[in-house]
Amino acid sequence: MVGPATYGHFMTARRYSRNFLTALTIYAAYAAVQDMLSFALPLLAFELRGDGLGLSLIKGAAFIPNILFAVFVGVINDRIRKATGFRFYSGLLAFGCLVLLASLTQGLVSVPGLMVFMVIFNAVGYALGNAQLTLIRLTVPHERLSHATSLSSAVHSVITTIGPAVGGFALLQLGYVGLVAAVSLVMVCAFVASFWVQPDEEVSYGNGFWASLSEGWQVFAANRELMMMTVVIVLTNAAAGAFDVALILKLKTDVLANAFEIGIVLAFAGMGAVVASAFAPMLRQHLGYRAAFFWPIWVLAGLCALTAFVDSFALLCVISFCEGGTALFFAIGVWSYRQESVEAAHMGRVAGITGAIFKIGMPPVIILAGVISDTHSVALVLGMAAAINVAAALFLVWVAGWGWPRPARPYA
Repeated sequence: MVGPATYGHFMTARRYSRNFLTALTIYAAYAAVQDMLSFALPLLAFELRGDGLGLSLIKGAAFIPNILFAVFVGVINDRIRKATGFRFYSGLLAFGCLVLLASLTQGLVSVPGLMVFMVIFNAVGYALGNAQLTLIRLTVPHERLSHATSLSSAVHSVITTIGPAVGGFALLQLGYVGLVAAVSLVMVCAFVASFWVQPDEEVSYGNGFWASLSEGWQVFAANRELMMMTVVIVLTNAAAGAFDVALILKLKTDVLANAFEIGIVLAFAGMGAVVASAFAPMLRQHLGYRAAFFWPIWVLAGLCALTAFVDSFALLCVISFCEGGTALFFAIGVWSYRQESVEAAHMGRVAGITGAIFKIGMPPVIILAGVISDTHSVALVLGMAAAINVAAALFLVWVAGWGWPRPARPYA
């Protein structure tokens, strides 16, 4: 459980804790901006096109960078100094927000333009997050990696909680231009802070870019357990994308919620994740990594199916809370296993490879969810999300050979 002892552990080595906490703060700033833009820009696309497909196109575009660039980002980050990476990436993010702001003020925004922005912005943001993952591996002792991962997840979850609600409020009070102006200021401040990230590290250039990339694939391929978990994350992420689209469209069209109310419902998912992040390491240790990763998937399937029958704003808040918390349990499971089973020298590449694979099913399923919601119903999209989660769990039972996991010693 993340508590005072965990924070005290990070503060024992002042220089490393400074680098860890500064990098985490910068990534938290990006996460806040990304959450607010991921909330606001799909709604803007919905207004521009007037249908669910416009919304799903923007949400789907956000995951394209993970698929196309994540593998290469890992190789690059393993071959550069983290201080250089944090400055370069945060500077690009600040510049991108300013370009979006200029486009909005000049009335030059379109759905294709928003898609391009989301691809570039999320590509750079993924590179920043990948660098932060490697920094954790460099500055945190092995026995504390699960706690460090949980702490990072907790911070991210807090931001995720705040982001949609603040985004919805800003949208109502300031409009799209005011919201983008605010996030631009946040990213400029993050860029300034990036000059305080200066970890002690040795950069290994290996035997060339492609040889280094190949080595990363070999390390990943040799880790069968991580491969099996990665396949499952492909399916559960796709289901989560469909669920998100369906939830927003249900709120927009069935419940007739405004932007702030939609943000509140999405914020409850972040609240659930914050609560879950405090208990995830303890639960994982008690149940074993397999059971703690496996059983939450069934809960997610049930929540997706239940949402199809719920039209109450209050009950949707409860479902969102449960969905966010449950999803984080098995997310921390795969992140922790990756941190524990991969050496720091390969972390950027393996994180990039798995990150690319994790999101590969999201764009097509998200776009399909938008089409189905327009041509059939939101309930059908939620049923599809539930079925995908069930398929993911059964993959672990029959293909990965896990059977039906029971509580066991950790890592057993």
